Amino acid sequence: MCAKRYQLESYRKHLLNRVTSSSHIIEYIENCVASDDEAANHSFHKIIIHNWTGSNIELFGTIVEYFCVSFIPVNFTSQGGIATFYTSSLTLILKIAKLDFMFPHQRNMFTVDILFNDKTSADLFENRISIADLVSSIVSSRLNERLELDLSNFCNDSEFRQKKIDFYKITLLANFKILMLRIGRDTRALNLSNNNLSQIPAEILNFFIKGDLTSVNLSNNNIPSLQELHRVSSKIEKLWVEGNPLCENLDPVTYVKQITMKFPRLIQLDGVRFNEHGVVIPFYRNYLDSQDKGTKMLVEKFLSLYFAHYDASPRLSIEDFYDPNAKLTISTNFTATEEKTMQHSAKHSRNVLDPKKRLFVVSNHKMYTSKKAICGVLSQFPETVHDPTSFTVDVLKNDKKSLVLIVDGVYKEPSRDSIVPERYFRFRRTWIFRANAKSNTTTEYFITNEMLNIGFAPNDVVEKYFKNGKVTNPLALNNPDPEDSNALCNILCHFTRLKKTEAELLLESNDWDIKKTVKAFLKDLRRGNVTMDKFVVYDEEDDFTDSSSLVEDDGL
Repeated sequence: MCAKRYQLESYRKHLLNRVTSSSHIIEYIENCVASDDEAANHSFHKIIIHNWTGSNIELFGTIVEYFCVSFIPVNFTSQGGIATFYTSSLTLILKIAKLDFMFPHQRNMFTVDILFNDKTSADLFENRISIADLVSSIVSSRLNERLELDLSNFCNDSEFRQKKIDFYKITLLANFKILMLRIGRDTRALNLSNNNLSQIPAEILNFFIKGDLTSVNLSNNNIPSLQELHRVSSKIEKLWVEGNPLCENLDPVTYVKQITMKFPRLIQLDGVRFNEHGVVIPFYRNYLDSQDKGTKMLVEKFLSLYFAHYDASPRLSIEDFYDPNAKLTISTNFTATEEKTMQHSAKHSRNVLDPKKRLFVVSNHKMYTSKKAICGVLSQFPETVHDPTSFTVDVLKNDKKSLVLIVDGVYKEPSRDSIVPERYFRFRRTWIFRANAKSNTTTEYFITNEMLNIGFAPNDVVEKYFKNGKVTNPLALNNPDPEDSNALCNILCHFTRLKKTEAELLLESNDWDIKKTVKAFLKDLRRGNVTMDKFVVYDEEDDFTDSSSLVEDDGL
């Protein structure tokens, strides 16, 4: 090892260019590459490019394309037409030397000088650590105890920024094979959001498909179309793709259909679980204000996402819905006797029936004033199951600055054993959102204030919602508006291949209950009462089987 280190120091701070290069130096570098010396990982060489006026990303991409070698640059600077960066890649140094210290870009030739072995890792990073060890440390720290690997916004990791490392594209991780094979073997959920991806990064995902990966988050990237959304693995059950251009021009039914064809085991898309029939349909709601389509779509998406995350365990992901300085207050209307059995609510809330507890007291921490505090207190509440068919939604205000939303409904706390019975509650949640316009077409909403009121649900309310099975199969609509009826028609057409007019007539005659409608359709089909002129012409590109695949089970 000492001999190798001595050999590496032979050309300490040696200026390497077209004039000073020789076959002896090239042979020396080849020997250094072949020796695979550990000390070489801590030696950094300064690359100097003359007359470069483009960006650092353009430079790195051009070098990779021309010299066919991957590298991770450090400490990039550009001044007076001279761009410089450091690299520990001896392979890159060797290829630059063999190609005469020049490379082309946009009809121009750029010359390169190299200050060989100019700095050590201790000089650049203030301690002796290699790029490989640093990347391994960052990736490993992003794998939590639930085996969820969070690689979101990976290239902008604070450790990279602090050490001036240009990890300019996430696919560079594919070069760290031992690390990725080890981490891929254990990972169950992979988050690749906010990485400016234009397609699924197969070179990374190949490390995970032989493991237990069942969840992939590709949201908020730049994937342009479903053609670029290649199947990752047949094991994937949860997928996020919202926030990509591919989502912009697809109606919900087509969106769900085409994605589920690529991911056949999918049970959750963009944070919303499919029901037992593998579809997502809108709930019928009471809107007392703001009938416009945009507001309804916004509120519908928020409620679906929020309660999907809230009813999940744990509730840690609801933190993303809140502004960093959001405020929450909780109130209850339990009697003194009821409150004894509701300690998780009593210690965090005011009681409107008790004058002493009704007052807001800061010292008793009855207001929670950050998204972490809100997530912390709501995560302490027992597991819940909300019945979306019970929701009444009031939109009091929606403009370019804010949204005010009130939701009344019913939920239950499931029993975990035979001793403690299930408990049913009515709730009211009042949310105030801050609207943040990112562009002419995109606006972000964050909760700034929330008021939550909880009380026991009367028996007649419990009977109306939870006892008749609506919560597990919300497939019937009451007096649907055109948007909801159209969505339900599209779903029936998807399953039966009926023409849309025929599907609408069938749904109307069965009170807009899709389970009842499918039963009636199957019954008529078996009796030969459905003529072929009621079906659409079969399209070979559609992935449908014949009507024998529509099997009536006991739950339908």
